[in-house]
Amino acid sequence: MNDLEVCHAGEERMAGRARKKDGAFKRWWQGKRDKHLQILSAIFLGAIAMILSSLVQLVLLRQDAAWVDYTTLAWTLLALSSLIAIWVGPEFVHYIGQYNLLNEVLELDSHSEVSRRRQEAEAAAKILGNQHIARLDEHLVELGLKRAKRT
Repeated sequence: MNDLEVCHAGEERMAGRARKKDGAFKRWWQGKRDKHLQILSAIFLGAIAMILSSLVQLVLLRQDAAWVDYTTLAWTLLALSSLIAIWVGPEFVHYIGQYNLLNEVLELDSHSEVSRRRQEAEAAAKILGNQHIARLDEHLVELGLKRAKRT
């Protein structure tokens, strides 16, 4: 084995040792590559919904005697959902940016403009998964920038 050998995703080569495997969560996450945007969207929007409902409880309903018992729960949910939103938010924004970039390229009909932005569109499609790669490939074939695969 030489130092230039490429490792598979989720594996790390160590000198004199067997491959180091990723944890269960990381393997599961890599297995869901095509669904990353949907998963991140659901988690992030759920966290935002919990933040808003906690704020409604703390600002509007705390004075009502029927809702006063939920104040501690509202503070806990506000703290927890804020941490989740801070942790997931940047990745969610990155994936949404890649999704928007890919859609911009897919809307283009100009052969030269698509070929100019092809590299960044392919990178975005790779991040977003196989379904998006297929959409981009279909668009490139329509514009004559890529040959259709034989079936």
